[in-house]
Amino acid sequence: MKRRTRITTLFCAVALAIAGCSSSASQSRGSAASLATKAAGAYPTGPVHLTMWWWGDQEAHGAKAWLADTVAAYEAKHPNVKIDTVLQTTDGLLPAFQAAAAAKQGPDIQYFWGGIYSQQPAWTGQILPVSDYIPANELKHYLNASVEDTYQGKIVTAPWYVNPQFPVLVRKDVLAAHGLQTPTTWTDLLTTCDKLSAAGVTPMAGGVKDGWFGGWLYSMLGGQTITSQADITAAVTGQQKFTDPQHAAWWQRLQEMVQHHCWNSDINSLQLYEAQQRWVSGQAAMTVAAGSDASNFIKKVGEQKVALTVMPKFGNGPYAGKISTTSQTVGITAWTKYPQVDADFIQFMHTPERLQAWYDKTGSMPADDRFDISKVSDPAQQSLFKMALNGAPYPENFIPTELDSNAVFTNVQLVLKGARTAAQAAADMQSQMARLRVTDRAIVKNFEAWTR
Repeated sequence: MKRRTRITTLFCAVALAIAGCSSSASQSRGSAASLATKAAGAYPTGPVHLTMWWWGDQEAHGAKAWLADTVAAYEAKHPNVKIDTVLQTTDGLLPAFQAAAAAKQGPDIQYFWGGIYSQQPAWTGQILPVSDYIPANELKHYLNASVEDTYQGKIVTAPWYVNPQFPVLVRKDVLAAHGLQTPTTWTDLLTTCDKLSAAGVTPMAGGVKDGWFGGWLYSMLGGQTITSQADITAAVTGQQKFTDPQHAAWWQRLQEMVQHHCWNSDINSLQLYEAQQRWVSGQAAMTVAAGSDASNFIKKVGEQKVALTVMPKFGNGPYAGKISTTSQTVGITAWTKYPQVDADFIQFMHTPERLQAWYDKTGSMPADDRFDISKVSDPAQQSLFKMALNGAPYPENFIPTELDSNAVFTNVQLVLKGARTAAQAAADMQSQMARLRVTDRAIVKNFEAWTR
């Protein structure tokens, strides 16, 4: 899931120039945003031309073929409807949408990552809540919609597919060569790091050169000590602090990993995919992968040599020992002429045949509880999907994008470099959030409304 890199900063820069990277662009200062609305008429009988801008083939390989098949099947069912699809680049997805929103023309259906990335366009009036057009008895089946994509009682975007975040991939053969087994506790992990590093073997392969792996580490470690996503948004709004133990403990665990030489020494000089190749070649015992990529890495090495697990448990929160889960989503733009057709197509994406076809084409998990996991033949994938169904909220999705890039990304790099302590990193994150509450007063109201 190569997403929160320079695109986050670029997104904010473009949005500030067009509509405001903060939510204050479409609301009274200091008040919560009101969602856009548009009446839905009867399904049209005349010609309808829709455009869908999307992303996802980059992480769920085969999505392009699946979408082409889905559009063809829908058009066959509705001969008056023509749907054009445009696959966006990773760097271009957010800026292109912001430009379209400024012009109030472009896609009718737009792809959004979950959490803050689906909330913010709703706060700025750029999209229509999907729950205005898709019935509740349908939306209740869409995974993570109620956790990530609900604002003021409405679901703003519709989950498409699930991204379990993030499994730890373990080379059992590398561990066995040194008399070790897959670590299951934090103490086990640190002991494993000590023994492997002393033997000249990289315990865990990672790369934070472009920053975004820092967000993964925040979600894998920071989720272990919170009681719900409401803790995170409470720290955003000022009811809690990012220096409080439940929010700061993960920085200490990251620092301990540095002290025990868990990571490759050049982690700040590599992107994650470069480091992952060392795991594939057997130069590292463990690495981290996006859920959608896990099976591909396992196949490269061989199922018998790999264990799929989670970051070892250190916290006592309800999510310790669980994998985080998020859904990638699609939304209906505020300027579309046919919201009822957009919504109908989204529902068509969730029909039983299309759900099974999604898995068959991509190997990833559709964001719908009606998908029959028992039909997944790959043991690793089935295990991962079951983890996702009982997964934890994805912490990175519940903080402002600016805080993510400026506080999380930067401080992870500095802690891994040994240039900043855990306490300093937590203090900087708190300081930056306090500044954001002053410069963007509406952010507090929006986050409060989001969690109600």
